[in-house]
Amino acid sequence: MSRTHTSVPHKWQLLQCIAGLLLVALLAPFSLCAENTYWNEFGNKAVFVEQNNNGNRQMLKFVAYRNNMLVAEMKLSNPDGSSSIAEISQPVSENMVKTLNFKIKALSQAYQLIDSGNHLGAAKLLRPQVYPLVKFHRVPESFIQLHQPVRLLIESLVNAGDLAEAEDLLGRIALGQVDLKYSENTHALLQAYQENEDFDGLARVAKMLPVEAIYAVNISPLINAADALRGAGYYDEVVPLYRAIQPVVDATAKKNIDLWLAYSLVLANQLEEATPLIDSIEEPEPGDSLFSLYKLLYGSRLHRLEQYGEALDTLTRGFVRAQTSYSWVPEMLYLIGDCYLRAEDPIAAKNVWLEVVALYPDSPWAERTNEALNAIPKPEQPL
Repeated sequence: MSRTHTSVPHKWQLLQCIAGLLLVALLAPFSLCAENTYWNEFGNKAVFVEQNNNGNRQMLKFVAYRNNMLVAEMKLSNPDGSSSIAEISQPVSENMVKTLNFKIKALSQAYQLIDSGNHLGAAKLLRPQVYPLVKFHRVPESFIQLHQPVRLLIESLVNAGDLAEAEDLLGRIALGQVDLKYSENTHALLQAYQENEDFDGLARVAKMLPVEAIYAVNISPLINAADALRGAGYYDEVVPLYRAIQPVVDATAKKNIDLWLAYSLVLANQLEEATPLIDSIEEPEPGDSLFSLYKLLYGSRLHRLEQYGEALDTLTRGFVRAQTSYSWVPEMLYLIGDCYLRAEDPIAAKNVWLEVVALYPDSPWAERTNEALNAIPKPEQPL
């Protein structure tokens, strides 16, 4: 493993570098659910669908979707005059799409309510008719009359702030077997949880998203969720997110993910597990954008080992090679400030932390930095 050694800037040089980054930033353009009683009430109800076969109309009572077949329940008349109930399975086909009518009567009125901003009213209207459809979500996307109202209900719930109910519905859907539009519903829920600073909800929903094959579009939202969770101190929840992403990215992206996974393991105090991964990562060249992230990884491990002087040295080397656009700079500055504070230099710590708040006010690290600033002991006033 190659290592590049440079002289560490003095404190005033570091602060000058921060000031330069601030100028660049200013000039540059610039992110367990309760029981769902509605499911108990509506979810297992049958769905009555009209089938029109060349003018021959009949009402079918669908009760389940099993083995790629729609299961209908039919009442049969017996020779003795009695009746019995039988299940008939129909294989799903494109022809069936043309003959079945899943039309939801409440749909047009729900759209009117949504247009007027009444998302809660739309959700209330849709629930009784849409909940029974959820158990059929694995049917092909060509059954748009079934999928559209399900996604509309979830969208209405998110916009109305009923996040727990939206999460419950998405948790009943096999997101890795349905259209990407369901993943878009999940992205909106992630964003809502993050805006509400509900990091427990954010962690739960992030784990739902598939990342294989066409679902690779979910990787970017997952990384954003991981950034927010890490900033909020949810280190144990971040590790499985990177583990899920790690096997499905290309070699170039894997270097980045390996660094984040190793860093998250360090933050989660899983140093024994992190060490072989860290040692397997070759140090990037100083001109590489990942160089500063690599130094953040090593510096954070030293910080966890309470080797604050060496941590400051390493973190500073990475920081002077960083750009304001790098997503990891706020937490790097946070750790640099903490190293200064532990070296009993609260003035330097305060100066660094103030730049975090100024440069990255929307970063989750800004809130943590403000808390750290407020905790710095005030200098004693002369008598």
